[in-house]
Amino acid sequence: MAVSSEFFTALLLWFVRAFVSSMFCLLIGIIGIKSLTHITTKISEFKTIKGNPIATSLFVSGFLVFAGLVVYGSMVNPFFLGQSVIFSSYFNFQRLFIVVLSFFVSLFFGWLFYTVFAKLTPFGVDLDDINKSPVAVGVFLFGYEVFLGLLIFGSLMIPLA
Repeated sequence: MAVSSEFFTALLLWFVRAFVSSMFCLLIGIIGIKSLTHITTKISEFKTIKGNPIATSLFVSGFLVFAGLVVYGSMVNPFFLGQSVIFSSYFNFQRLFIVVLSFFVSLFFGWLFYTVFAKLTPFGVDLDDINKSPVAVGVFLFGYEVFLGLLIFGSLMIPLA
């Protein structure tokens, strides 16, 4: 059974699209983690986890979960197999806008949750307590990375009509 060159072109464009999308989303994740350190002023994330193997592994594990969600979302991102092989059907700027918007939503919710828990203390919990343990900071970073990964995964999976 012969495979047409159009199939290989479509496959190559799909792979390039998934790769570019993954790299872009991973860059957004790095920017998000760096931004989190500026939003959460009472928690010194990287100073605290540095030198602690468990905290560092939690941070790296969270980033791997984030990267897995991003790559998976980029690979299975909805598009129609019957589309003609044209550049614009593989690189969608509407989706790019949705991903960037979800990034800003994650920063907003990160700031909002931090403000609620640090300033209003609805449960009587002081966020300074997180800084006392490198493992707690590692878990905090892990949670944010999973949160950001789920938001970006969702934005990659939203069908565009």
